[in-house]
Amino acid sequence: MNEEPKMKALIDCTALSAGGGVQGAIALLVNLRRQRDVAWIAVVPTSLTPPLPPELTADDRVLYVRKRNNADRVFLSYKLRRVEAAFAPDVVFTVGGPAYFRARAPHLVGFALPHLIYAPDGPLARPSLFERFRDWLQRNALRRSDHLVVQTETVRRRLAHLLNIDPHRISVIGNCVNPVLTRHAKGEAPASGRFGFLIPSTYYPHKNLEITAPVAATMRRLDPNLDFEFRFTLDATSVHWGKLIGEARQHGVADRLIALGTLNLNELARAYRAASAVFLPTLREASTAVYPESFFFGRPLATSDMDFARELCGPAALFVPPLDAKATARSLVELARSPELQARLVVAGKHQLAKAYPDPAEKFAMQLDLLAKLSARTKAAGSRSVERIEEFV
Repeated sequence: MNEEPKMKALIDCTALSAGGGVQGAIALLVNLRRQRDVAWIAVVPTSLTPPLPPELTADDRVLYVRKRNNADRVFLSYKLRRVEAAFAPDVVFTVGGPAYFRARAPHLVGFALPHLIYAPDGPLARPSLFERFRDWLQRNALRRSDHLVVQTETVRRRLAHLLNIDPHRISVIGNCVNPVLTRHAKGEAPASGRFGFLIPSTYYPHKNLEITAPVAATMRRLDPNLDFEFRFTLDATSVHWGKLIGEARQHGVADRLIALGTLNLNELARAYRAASAVFLPTLREASTAVYPESFFFGRPLATSDMDFARELCGPAALFVPPLDAKATARSLVELARSPELQARLVVAGKHQLAKAYPDPAEKFAMQLDLLAKLSARTKAAGSRSVERIEEFV
């Protein structure tokens, strides 16, 4: 006789669009498929279908909804309420909130909006009226959550201050290397020839990718004999890449910027293995998978001298001032020319990964434990009737 599941969880992925949050959601769903203690369903935008592994796309517990425009986004609130009513979960987890709806069950919401917790500066210095209104809506939606989960103590502290809520309403579960990537630890060494700086990032204004062209131009002036390139995980036909390469042409360094395209996890693993180093000039992070991935693949990391980066990287990164192209260029030339510095960062990265990041199994156990604690409220209230779900999606 099959045992009854100990918990029912609705996993809401509708707020996700791209980046590390998608990776985190995929890892969570893959792990949920491998256990029997939790009965679950997940609501996923159709736009996220391409990165899903085959075992998830074939799973009838994954329900798809459209999120093509603002009208679809407004209607998502209605759809999610109907799904919750049908499934009657003990707990709802919105991955990468704020959520499009307020669940009746205890509602856990992930936070990954760093622009809310840092003062505007650099390319983010002048938010528009629409952006300020959007931020106000997002703050209020987050404040209504039963509980929030973040990936660093720095974000927990800043978010509690921003929302003026008790820090005990926020839990910290650290990021980890996606388990799909861990299957590809070994492979080719960095390609001979150019020193390749991998920039594994989706385009967002806070990623500060525009700094790369002036950095490359300064690097070429500082060390004309250094053969280097910056490798972006961006689509070469995208508007954002067009702007980046256009600026690179103005600086005379278009040959130093390479678009690898939008990569799946297998391709991303190969890009890490082929890189000489990793560069992330970001201005804001709620967390990022780039740091533990760099440590895992043994690639020296250069990143922004910011509080979130110092917490996440410790001594395992070369910290650069993200808005100072000249100083950043000097540091990257030093990194490329110093095998000793590269080796020191790689060793420190291995230690930092073991010390500061959970492995995938540990992270999943922490997620289940948090969901179980929140679901206890529903269990105390007794079970509810379950209706059919399919008619509501």
